[in-house]
Amino acid sequence: MESCCNLGNEFDKKKNILYETDNFFVVPTIGQIGIEGYLLLCSKEHFIGVGGMPEKYQQELEGAIKKTRNVLSKVYNSDVLVFEHGPRIACHRGGGCLDHSHLHLVPVSEDIMEPLVVHLLRGLQIKDYYKLERISGFDRLKEIYDKQESSYLFIETARLERYTTEVNFPIPSQYLRQMIASKIGKINDWDWRIKPDYGTFERTIENLKAKF
Repeated sequence: MESCCNLGNEFDKKKNILYETDNFFVVPTIGQIGIEGYLLLCSKEHFIGVGGMPEKYQQELEGAIKKTRNVLSKVYNSDVLVFEHGPRIACHRGGGCLDHSHLHLVPVSEDIMEPLVVHLLRGLQIKDYYKLERISGFDRLKEIYDKQESSYLFIETARLERYTTEVNFPIPSQYLRQMIASKIGKINDWDWRIKPDYGTFERTIENLKAKF
């Protein structure tokens, strides 16, 4: 299911789609890590990450994020973490390995989300020239993408604060998923290829299919 560009092909299957707009759709990830409601917001057209997406799609993307976040917050009475492992050099630098544009939306509690920003700095041992930047929209991600040699990590916290850091140094695969898995006591379950969670995947579909 989740190999590039099967994220794009997922739209053709239809059955797992929970919500869609003209250019985006939402599906559960098979890598739920035991977190019911863990969703991916994907573009229908193939773009190399959100940073590689034309600016004209950004307003629609913002609306899809808001809609999905609101549904997850209401259904699970939870804060929602939004993040992206940047594209292009993801497997050995950006940490995601899927270059089709997609955002992760995860209903997790505040005490899991907020330390991510701190751990991002400590865990990567980012030096002064690797700044964790506060951003508002996605223009900065496009700037980094357009450099060709760099990638990025993107985080939106429960307080709707957005951060990114430019990544042109090695970091672990699925880095933010590893951090989430560690925080909820499932440190060995972060890799969706090795530990798919079909049970939670099916419950997510069942409980969210009529909520959008």
